[in-house]
Amino acid sequence: MKKVDVFIVGQGIAGSVMAFYALKRGLKIAVIDTPLAGRSSFVAGGLINPVTGRRVKKSWNYDVFYPKLLEAYTEIDEMLGSKSFHLLPVYRLLATQEDVNNWEVQRLENDYAAYMKAVVFDLDPRVADHKGAGVLEKGGWLDTVKFLENFRVYLKTNGMLIEEEINYSGIQKHAYCDIAFDKIIFCEGYRISQNPYFPEFGLWSTKGETLLIRVEGEDLGYILNKNMLMIPMGNGIYKVGATLERNEDTSVTAKGLEELKEKVKSVIKVPYEILRQDAGIRPNVRDRKPMIGVSEIRDNFYVFNGLGSKGVSLAPYFADHLLQFIYDGTTLQSDVNWQRIRKNI
Repeated sequence: MKKVDVFIVGQGIAGSVMAFYALKRGLKIAVIDTPLAGRSSFVAGGLINPVTGRRVKKSWNYDVFYPKLLEAYTEIDEMLGSKSFHLLPVYRLLATQEDVNNWEVQRLENDYAAYMKAVVFDLDPRVADHKGAGVLEKGGWLDTVKFLENFRVYLKTNGMLIEEEINYSGIQKHAYCDIAFDKIIFCEGYRISQNPYFPEFGLWSTKGETLLIRVEGEDLGYILNKNMLMIPMGNGIYKVGATLERNEDTSVTAKGLEELKEKVKSVIKVPYEILRQDAGIRPNVRDRKPMIGVSEIRDNFYVFNGLGSKGVSLAPYFADHLLQFIYDGTTLQSDVNWQRIRKNI
């Protein structure tokens, strides 16, 4: 029987980043995962965005999360010998002169000066007509497909990957099949709803559809944002998305395609080729914060979930935070403890 310190269930963004931090601690790990339909990590745009929302507010604790994610993804790329992490400015398209004026005032505030830069007016001629674009620095994107595929190869090459779907009935307190473990961490995304060790978890699922398109001409050197994302992936290819719908249907739809085409039309005014349409399901939490912590049923069973649309930004900090709680005896933040949903902690 193989003995490991940590048995990780799931190899999406959460599971992969958790595996990295466990390895960084010198822990022996095994990861169980099989690619299933609807995996949000493979469909996600992987955006890292310091300022979000219609009201243009700084992302929660971004000053804390940014150095951590920068360090983590740089180190993981070096470990894997690949390039999945890309720093790029985000151009937020502004529709009215009032939007421009508000941007210029807000960017001078202390909390925003490091991220929000002056409005630019000389945009690529392929970009749809707008009053200008507010420039955001310290943003970028993670090529989630490349990242996960390369991490999977790394795990497999080093004998750390079990390619099968977890069978809950086969889990004992310290063993699963021929794997003996000290701790188990569930990083299952929306499938946590089926997990018997975290009942009443308090998540719901949303479906998002995205497109890969090809646009003629030199790649834009920035990410376009206007109630949607258009991320340059190289060689004229862009990821566009996403739609939002509350269900767990993993198939692409004609409705989703039409909505995405309208989104593309709102940001570029040149012809493009649709290469692929994808759909993914992600778990959501009412307060939009991660769900991590220990099971009430077994004290060596842990969960790392609920990262939502900001998963790429949140995963490094909170993977390390959970491991500190498990191995160093630190206090788990109450605002990310999964039990907060039904308890006053």
